[in-house]
Amino acid sequence: MRSKFKLMVLVAAALSVAGCGQTVIRNHSNDYLGAEEIPAMAIPDDKDQTAVGQLYPVPEIAQIGADPDTFEAPRPQPLSENLFEETVEIQTFGDKHWIAINKPPAEVWPRIRNILTRGSVPTARMDVPNGVLETGWLQFKDEEKVSHRFQFTIRPGVGVKSTEIWLIHMQVVEGQEVGAGAWPEMSVSQIRDNEFTQMLSDALVNDINSGSVSLLAQNIGGESRVNVVTPAKESPYISMDISYDRAWAAVIHSLSLGGFSVVDKNQTAGTVIVDFDDAPVVIEDRSLVGLVSSIFEADDEEQAAPQFRVKLIENDKVVEVRISDRNDGSLDNGEALKLLRVIRGNLS
Repeated sequence: MRSKFKLMVLVAAALSVAGCGQTVIRNHSNDYLGAEEIPAMAIPDDKDQTAVGQLYPVPEIAQIGADPDTFEAPRPQPLSENLFEETVEIQTFGDKHWIAINKPPAEVWPRIRNILTRGSVPTARMDVPNGVLETGWLQFKDEEKVSHRFQFTIRPGVGVKSTEIWLIHMQVVEGQEVGAGAWPEMSVSQIRDNEFTQMLSDALVNDINSGSVSLLAQNIGGESRVNVVTPAKESPYISMDISYDRAWAAVIHSLSLGGFSVVDKNQTAGTVIVDFDDAPVVIEDRSLVGLVSSIFEADDEEQAAPQFRVKLIENDKVVEVRISDRNDGSLDNGEALKLLRVIRGNLS
């Protein structure tokens, strides 16, 4: 009886301590608010610096309005139609072809390595910063007296968080591998190139390890070749580090998505006239309420979508994509940036 009484006293004492707000374990959830910034890690010049970098860089905030003290919350941007599901395809332009996948290089790099390992394809050389992976010498059953090897170049694609995989094939007579020399500009055998490209494309589609990411390959293949640029004293534009012809084809494709529709285009002048309608799609309501609402909203539906002029300008280094009103008048930076981001999101 006394033991039960003592137990009740101890429980009551514990509850009274908890009720007074005293806790045994301190809450550390807000400790990060007192964290201080420390200098970045300094790596000597003679050491490898590829494994050290910013995992979560903070981007600069673009000034898109004339008055920094006021801001009107815009409508949410529509999701890029290229990000709904994973796609792997062999794209061609002129006499060139490559594998395009809407996943970042940091995810594609380990997947390619896993595919080669499972296929017993030896790796002879890897250059992660430049996105280069070279196989060892291989022999095919239908061509036993010839040795083959392949070079893969993985780099950021034109689309958002996308990757391009370029392949070069090289072959020599068996026994002459040591004096093979440098890699050619184009594949020696286009047949072998096509076979290996198709094999790798099929393997990426069926790859079950699609969730792995290489932290060492965060910036593999270099920086993004397509960016929305917001100068301090100029109108925003899209910078595309690709050829003019390919940039034109990519922009025309993007302008058929995301609310845009092409009205007129002139590749020689580099101009495209487009309609833009970002109104949400509404399912038709055949009820009495829906019919009455449609009568009062008829005037709004008859309003024509605004038209804009998209212009591609080829500079020495990049192709600039700028947007203005139909008469080539300047737009408010906020509106221009909104439209450019829609175009950027659907590039591929």
